[in-house]
Order: sequence, then C-alpha cells, then structure tokens
Amino acid sequence: MEYVIRFAISLFDLAVFMYYFHSNKKMKPVSKVWIWAGFTIAAIIWTFVSSIKNPYLNLATLLIVLILLSFYYESGMWTRIINIVTFMGIGMLFEPVALLLLHAMNFHMGESYKYYFVMVICSFVRGNVMYILSKLISKKGMQIADFPKEILGVLVMVFAFTVLNCCFVILLSLEAGSEKSLLMCASIVISIVLTDYFMLYMMERFNYLVQKQYEDAMYREEMHYKDIYYEEAEKQNKEVQKLKHDMKHKLHELYHLLENSDGHELSEKIGAMCIEFEQIDEKQYSDNPIVDSVLRIKFGRAKARGIKVETSIRIPKKMQLDHGDIGVLYGNLVDNAVEACSKVPEEQRFVKIENKYQSGILLLVITNSKTGKKNKSLKTTKKDNIRHGHGVQSVRKVVEKYNGTVSFTDKGDIFEVSAMLYGIEVKE
Repeated sequence: MEYVIRFAISLFDLAVFMYYFHSNKKMKPVSKVWIWAGFTIAAIIWTFVSSIKNPYLNLATLLIVLILLSFYYESGMWTRIINIVTFMGIGMLFEPVALLLLHAMNFHMGESYKYYFVMVICSFVRGNVMYILSKLISKKGMQIADFPKEILGVLVMVFAFTVLNCCFVILLSLEAGSEKSLLMCASIVISIVLTDYFMLYMMERFNYLVQKQYEDAMYREEMHYKDIYYEEAEKQNKEVQKLKHDMKHKLHELYHLLENSDGHELSEKIGAMCIEFEQIDEKQYSDNPIVDSVLRIKFGRAKARGIKVETSIRIPKKMQLDHGDIGVLYGNLVDNAVEACSKVPEEQRFVKIENKYQSGILLLVITNSKTGKKNKSLKTTKKDNIRHGHGVQSVRKVVEKYNGTVSFTDKGDIFEVSAMLYGIEVKE
C-alpha cells in the first residue's frame, strides 16, 4: 500500500510539473506513447528512490527526472532551469507546513497513515498552487476583471467557504486521530476542491463559448461590410460604363445637330444633359473607399427617412484598419444615430460626423438629434433586442483592439459619441 500511495503522489506531482511547463512552452513533436512511457518510468524511478528515505538522493533524483521531462518541450537551457527551480522551490515551501501538521498530529515513527495523510494534503495543495501559477503565466484562463461584480462576489465567497470547510474537516480529523478519519478527511478535502474546480472549469468554458460566438459574429459582420464595399464598387463601375455609353450616343447626336445648324434643338439637348448630370449623386464622403462605401449605404437610408447629413471627414485614403473594423465602428455608430433620429419630428432630424486623422490618431465624433428621454444603459431601443443588442459592445471591442477610448454623452435632445483610436498607420 505504501508504494501505491508514493507512486500516486509521484504521478500527480510530475503531471503538475508537465502542465506547468506546457503552460508557457510548446511541446516537441513527440509520439504520445513515448511521452506516457517516459512520464511513467520517471514516476517509478522517483517512487523507488523516495522509498529509500535519503533526502539528498531524493532531491538529486527529482532534479534529474525534471530535467529529462523538460526536454519534451522547446525551451532554452536557462528558461528550462528557471522553470525547474521554480517548481522545486514551491515544493520546498510546503516542507515546513508538512512538519507543522505532523507535529500537530503528535506524529511518532511507525504511524505511516499520518505521514501519508500529510503528504497527500500537501501534494494536493501544492498542485493547486502550481495550477493557478500556470494559468497566470499562460494567460489562457478567464479574464476575471471582465466579470460582473456579482459573479466576482460569489467567487470570493465560494473560495472563502472552501478554505473554512477544509480547515474545519482537518481539525475534526485531527481530534479523532484515527486512520479512518484521516483518510475520510483527505477524501472530503479533495472532493471539495475538485467541485470548485469543476465549477470554475464550466465558467471558463462558458466564457470561451461566449467569446467564440462574439468572434464569429464579428467575422460575419466583416464579411457583410466587405460585400457592401464590393457591391458598391460594382454598382459605381456599371454607372460609369452606362454613362460612357449614353454620352457616346448623345455626343454623336449633338454633332449631327451641329452639322445641320439646328441651333434651337441643340440648345434643348444640351440643357437636358445638364439637368441629367445634376441628378447624378456625386457626393463622396471620404477619400477612403471603405469608409465611403459604408457611409454611402448608411446615409442613403438616413436621407430616405428625411435626416439631414453633415460631414467633415479628413482621413487618409488607405489606413491600417481592417475592413471589418471600419464597418463595425462606422456602421454601428451611424445605425444608432439614424435609429435615434427617426424618433423625432422630421424637421429636427440630423446626423453630423467629424472624422480626423493626425500622427497615427484617428478621431471620430458623431452627433445626432434624439428625443429628450435618456438611455443611461445604452441598450438598444429596437423591438428585437436579441439581434440588435450588441452594437455598442462591438464598437467597444474594436476601440480596445486599437488601444483607444470611446465615450457616449447624452445631452438631452442631442447625443454624441466620441471614439479615438491609436497606432493607426497610413498605407502607401
């Protein structure tokens, strides 16, 4: 039984070490069979040496085993040594704790069940510490700062009650002092901690799925705005081709009238052509073709609702700003402005855009009219709030991507959004 317990502890400790190493280093392309074989052999060797009960030999064997296992990962020698020393150092910190526990239990030679109880408890706690450290190093865990305060409060309470319950169970088992009570204590402590980890794992998976869903939505939106851009470009190209075709025939007609010296009809034809040219929408909102395409679509819908549009846009023709990000930023903000304008009388409807670029900084300010009712939470006022409730969140994500800031100001009858993005370079 003694060797089984030692072997189980060795397997657990080495598994924690490999997880810790894997959190910040990439594993080499080695067959899983060889990995499991090396891992098992290392645990057997360490178990055999630790049974000799020579602390110096045990320490040297552990060091050699960890060095050999670290070669499964791609890492420099210094990094390898630092990670091994960190792992062993944290393990050594628990040695005094183990001695204190043994002293509190009035441990005497021959009471192996007390000794292995303390070993299991310390190994389990050490493994948890290494797990948390691995999460912090890898940055693959949950972004706890993004959680609502209510959830953070519950997590703190769960952690506090876990510690209290574990301490309570350990004290009861120490008072009982029997082998069965200590075994039951170890089982209860492990069960409590594992339950908490399962809960955290489910929250982590939920957080991952929500993030994945958001990324998929952003990708679909990016594809949508790319389609809009190409449709707009194709539409403009067709209009140019049609204009060239019509112009060719009309010039031939004018030349024919000029040859026949029919001045009156020639004058009427030229006048009709001038009226036709005036009806062509030559409005270009921006030199940047992507921004211009998005604004053409959005402002076309705004004008259809009787909304007055004012623009002052001075940005480069090409910027290192993803098409999808442009669509999300400009598209969502203009959509929100148009939605708000539609709720006021037509003579009061307006949307004003100021967009400037200077020294890698992109400033976008959108002002629009609205009703006097304030929307403090910035939630959508559309009926289908499930489909339309993510606009502001998407804008914030884009702004954060470029280390920027965004502010929403409700001035009563006027609403203003100001976004500033940094590190935007101009493309040649």
